[in-house]
Amino acid sequence: MDVIPFQRKNRSDVIFEKLKELIGNGQWKPGDRFPTEMELTRIFNVGRSTVREALNHLKTSNLVRVVPGKGTFVTEPPAVEHQILSRHIPDSATAKELFNIIEFRICIEPSTAYLAAERISGSQKKKILGIAGAVDNEELSPSEFAETDIEFHIFLAEITGNPLCVEIMNYLHTFFYKQQIVTSLISTRKKAAAQSHIAVAKAVTAHNAKLAEKEMRAHLCNTREYLECIVRETAFSGAAPREKESCL
Repeated sequence: MDVIPFQRKNRSDVIFEKLKELIGNGQWKPGDRFPTEMELTRIFNVGRSTVREALNHLKTSNLVRVVPGKGTFVTEPPAVEHQILSRHIPDSATAKELFNIIEFRICIEPSTAYLAAERISGSQKKKILGIAGAVDNEELSPSEFAETDIEFHIFLAEITGNPLCVEIMNYLHTFFYKQQIVTSLISTRKKAAAQSHIAVAKAVTAHNAKLAEKEMRAHLCNTREYLECIVRETAFSGAAPREKESCL
């Protein structure tokens, strides 16, 4: 499959990359307080929504963290394992990289759902059911959709109680953030994702490990079909993908 760029970078992507570069160059060191949203709007002369999306991307990339009541702070540099993954999917901006991500997720996340179904506690059942359908909200921006979707998948890993499952999902979410942004461009994606999350959550809360594994695999294979649809829609013109009712 050819490597097909999906779209030109928007302003929030440009700001994210500039801030990432400044952090990497030591403008802000680990533990330093990061500029506020209002300060960044003045620095870049853009609207708050643009800055907010860039900050959300920094947070999901583990470059900054929010401490309630205190502010946003620069995190420690990523571990060696994270850097190794970065070499294989450097910015998740091309078809090849996006398919690498979803194929890897298909390999590991159904098993995570299986283990979660075996180990979920009573208190965790209420939360997983509460967040399962949260992505079905037309008011969510692409970055908010990505964060909401990722929260569900990371919580499933936390339910397993296995620290390796949690670590790998925290590493992975940095990379599949872009994948979620891309698939959110299809108008039917939010509802479909919510329905799949709910099906997985119900199987997990029922301790039906085999069904949870099956539903997660179906969910991720469906995501891969959305990506294939976007590639088909953009392959001929090279234009940015548009919302297409024909996509699934």
